[in-house]
Amino acid sequence: MLNIDEERCVHRLTTAAKCRACVDSCPTRAWSMHADGLDLDPGRCDGCGLCVPACPSGALALAEPPELPLDQGSLKLVCERASGTGVRLPCVHALSEARLLDLQRNGLRRLMAHTGDCGACSRGAAAPLSARVDAVNGELLRAGATTISVQAADAAAPGVSPRRGFLAGLLNRPMAMLGRTPAASPDTRRAAVQGLAARGVLSTLWAVELDTRRCDGCALCAQLCPERAIVWLEGEREAGLSLHMERCVGCGICVDTCARQALKPGRAGCGAPGAVFRQARCGSCGGLFRHLEAHAPRHCPACRARAKRPNRLVVN
Repeated sequence: MLNIDEERCVHRLTTAAKCRACVDSCPTRAWSMHADGLDLDPGRCDGCGLCVPACPSGALALAEPPELPLDQGSLKLVCERASGTGVRLPCVHALSEARLLDLQRNGLRRLMAHTGDCGACSRGAAAPLSARVDAVNGELLRAGATTISVQAADAAAPGVSPRRGFLAGLLNRPMAMLGRTPAASPDTRRAAVQGLAARGVLSTLWAVELDTRRCDGCALCAQLCPERAIVWLEGEREAGLSLHMERCVGCGICVDTCARQALKPGRAGCGAPGAVFRQARCGSCGGLFRHLEAHAPRHCPACRARAKRPNRLVVN
């Protein structure tokens, strides 16, 4: 079963939000979107949990998150539709970036996943666990931390018997890493970026790109961003739009509400880090307007638009 925090949902923040993460990730169509909002049919939900890591705002959580005990720095996951021994999950692909980072911090070094035929499974269209591990490993490398290796569920170290390998592991690992279950931390993207910040790393997991040529400085994106990943700074004669993508969780509100399409989903480090606007007085109507620092138009956008319209002769 799911716990739903409706106040976190991006659709509660603005009617312009177009997020369909829960709908698109649900293999049983338990989630649906209507003109008046999102709807969950509990009778269709099979508890796979795929919508939890897909939700960018952390509005969804499993009522009973599975315990993920570490054994000598290893975690063995088994899909409920596959044979094998280990921690049985409805779907191994529901393990989020936040949980992977938290498990690594608590000693996870090897992740083994035993799945069925994902290509023939209705859950197989979800973002694969391997892609999340790759993304997390990229962040861990930048932090100078040990990455998570992914192995076949039943693979053993070459040339070492399972028994000898087990004993060697006991001798080489501190007692704190043996057979312990880390306490579950918040399973949200916000927790993931905050966890990286605690390691001194600026997250690059999610981001948007700014095209300053399209931006008109309306600052709506900064007003609506729930993570303050986009900030508007107001001065006496100038103002600026500043992007802090290390806080971004990929909710897409800024993209959905930008009338001039100056923002789009992207990668951290791409696009402009911000834009500076200056205040000027229109040479036609006399009103104040903002313009990019690099440009100095004589007329406000409204007057420029009127000047482009062809003159019409009206005959009564």
